[in-house]
Amino acid sequence: MQKQVSVLDFLPKEEHAAIRAGTSRYDCTSGIQSAINAGNKVFVPPGVYLTKQLNLKSDVEFYGAGPSSELKAYDGSLACQYLLATYVGDGGTANAADNMRHISIHHLKLNGRVAEFGYQPFYYLLAVNATSDMKVQQVTFYGFRGDGMYVGSGTLHKTQRYNQQVSVQDCLFDGVVKNNRNGLSIIDCDGLIVSNCIFQNIGNAKLSASVGGIDFEPDHDWSVYRNIEIRNCTFRNIDSVNTAGITFHNVYQTSRNMHDWLVSGCQFDNCYWGIACASKPKTAVDPADNLTVLNCHFLNSVRTDIAVNGLNGTQISRCVFEHSPPGSGAGGDAIRLGSVASATSANAINAVITGNTFSGIHPQLGVIGVLGVHGLVCAGNTFQDIYGTCIGFSAEESADTAGHIDAVIISGNTVTHTTRFAAGRAATTTFLGAGKGLQVGSGSLQLDATSFEYNNRLDSAVHRTANGTAIQFRGRVSS
Repeated sequence: MQKQVSVLDFLPKEEHAAIRAGTSRYDCTSGIQSAINAGNKVFVPPGVYLTKQLNLKSDVEFYGAGPSSELKAYDGSLACQYLLATYVGDGGTANAADNMRHISIHHLKLNGRVAEFGYQPFYYLLAVNATSDMKVQQVTFYGFRGDGMYVGSGTLHKTQRYNQQVSVQDCLFDGVVKNNRNGLSIIDCDGLIVSNCIFQNIGNAKLSASVGGIDFEPDHDWSVYRNIEIRNCTFRNIDSVNTAGITFHNVYQTSRNMHDWLVSGCQFDNCYWGIACASKPKTAVDPADNLTVLNCHFLNSVRTDIAVNGLNGTQISRCVFEHSPPGSGAGGDAIRLGSVASATSANAINAVITGNTFSGIHPQLGVIGVLGVHGLVCAGNTFQDIYGTCIGFSAEESADTAGHIDAVIISGNTVTHTTRFAAGRAATTTFLGAGKGLQVGSGSLQLDATSFEYNNRLDSAVHRTANGTAIQFRGRVSS
């Protein structure tokens, strides 16, 4: 039988008016924790509640009336490292059967006060560990100092814990002053749905990577993140250097512990990277990652919209990649396949890019820039008003000699050149190009007998290849 309680019933009556008015300085931690311990449906009435860490339990519904029900970090001390938490430290066990279960959190605001207390990488508004069947809905994560929501394997290094079936819906993750880490960090989760959420104003100019809206960053080779769905979310103004709307890391992938990630119907506005990947070098016999990006819109990314790097099994379809006004921005590729860094290369494996529209892009290597790939189908895409090369290949081998480009099929694409080009800016569109490093220039590239280029439709103003470039498809030479 469920027992419904109000947290105000566990707080001094003389503080109620000030809590409702948002002027109370009372530490509400003990009272709210007592309410959680006493009830299964725990209501947080409108007001501002200064609190330190609160510990959740199984079979609890913890909810408010919306953003007017606010839990606010009491101070900047370690006692406020987590506002809401399931297990922390090494709590729980490595057996998911022992997880906390059936927790619902909704219609609340969590405030970490980053503008007052500054950045702290391991401070989370909601810390989730060893938890199954959790629903987080219509929660505002505001001013987080580290992460808004952390789905981890404990909060101590080398703690092996697993999370299952976590749903995050209709939430707002607002970093406010771009002095944070991530809106949502995923260290371990089997079965995650993130839908209709907004991630905005997140970043940290002092950090080099792993900052942004959603960061999948497993810590160990036993970490799990798979069966991931990110649907109808918005990522905006995540534009500090090296920040991304979504980042996928698979460097601890061993067999089937990381795979099947879907990003669908999402909007990326003014992000440094839209979707970034940090991958170890792989071959075609390695486990498939299966990243699918469908029906998304990327607008005015600072650098790359989607960096596939070394992922195996990527599909990008029916997306729009756009710069407005056309040709604006510092210059970056819409899609980057493969990477070269620290004298090592990571080739994309089995990538399919179909039915997309690219408009007004000013690329670095190419709208689709290829540093390394084994197995690429690029078909049925539309390139419109491109300030440079549509598909650019880097003919330079990486320092480890592992970088290569083969099994490429380019067919049925359309390249148009209209009057939308920005006034006063030189605009030459070429379909194919090759060069060294990240720049298309004088380059010669011979692709293998499994590579084909045919039935692509180019406006009369579009050059088939960049000046000084020679590209041969041995499977079929274009007319």
